[in-house]
Amino acid sequence: MLSKIEFYTCPDGSVNIQPFGEPVRVYEQSCRDITEEMLVYIKDLYPDAFKALSELYSKNQRNKDYFEYRMVHRFVRCNFGEYDGLHFDVSRPGVFNFECVRCPLKGECQYEGVICRPKLDNKLSAREQQVAELLGSGMSKPEVAQELCISLFTVARHISNIKARLNLKHTNQIISLFKSSE
Repeated sequence: MLSKIEFYTCPDGSVNIQPFGEPVRVYEQSCRDITEEMLVYIKDLYPDAFKALSELYSKNQRNKDYFEYRMVHRFVRCNFGEYDGLHFDVSRPGVFNFECVRCPLKGECQYEGVICRPKLDNKLSAREQQVAELLGSGMSKPEVAQELCISLFTVARHISNIKARLNLKHTNQIISLFKSSE
């Protein structure tokens, strides 16, 4: 899962990535695992940014891998530009720690507040609400997966999204917040 990752932009515009405990490498189109996971979180948590990125790079849609890479590359460049040895840019799944990126278009860019430093959609989706309520009723993660006929991985992703949207750190906090009073 996507966590403990540092991104930074080089003077030539390329993006480097350093997952915790691994060497630095260039973020490229071949980094499909990172691209796919980042897109899931951008789409779920920052839908306005996802829509703007989709429109911005729509001419590349015929080449899916390149289209998705360009979207994530832009999102990263706009939000995680500096190397920071103290805080990860992605500290845990769905939790992005945005940085104040130096940009020559600051104050006049039409994507400021949309792609750059986007607003978190903190409203739970219907499925996230179901997952939270089932956890609150005392069900375990495997029981939730079975009840909703979804995979355990999907349950984990919904839990990550719930934590990110509600600014929670632990699943126990979701359970307490949605504990049914029967």
